[in-house]
Amino acid sequence: MDPQVIHSLTGLLVPLFGMLLPIIIIAIVMYGRHVNSRQRHELIGRLIEKGLPIPPELLAPQSDLLPAKNSRPGKLLWPMTMIGAGVGLIIFLVVEGGDNWGIGAIPLAIGLAQLLAWKLERKADSGATDDKP
Repeated sequence: MDPQVIHSLTGLLVPLFGMLLPIIIIAIVMYGRHVNSRQRHELIGRLIEKGLPIPPELLAPQSDLLPAKNSRPGKLLWPMTMIGAGVGLIIFLVVEGGDNWGIGAIPLAIGLAQLLAWKLERKADSGATDDKP
């Protein structure tokens, strides 16, 4: 193919895929949740037909299966994600040879600050329980 045609197609397809990719990802996630929900309802129907007890885990909403934001694992998940994203972004930008690797320091600093807040809160909680007579 002619290099000029490839260049013009690239200029058209890259923004198109950039706009469509988030929509496709959301559609895949929503379809996966739909299939999961449908399978869970079919299983509950089969259990009812057989007269077997339904485990409470099957009746719990899907969001209950994830750690709560106020639980210890839930509070630690977000800072670790931000730290990982910051480090990954810094490594990517350094490998690319750009001078803008500092952009990755923003999520890294946010993650470290959240991790520090989690640690201080944990110390405050353990200090409050130690003061009991």
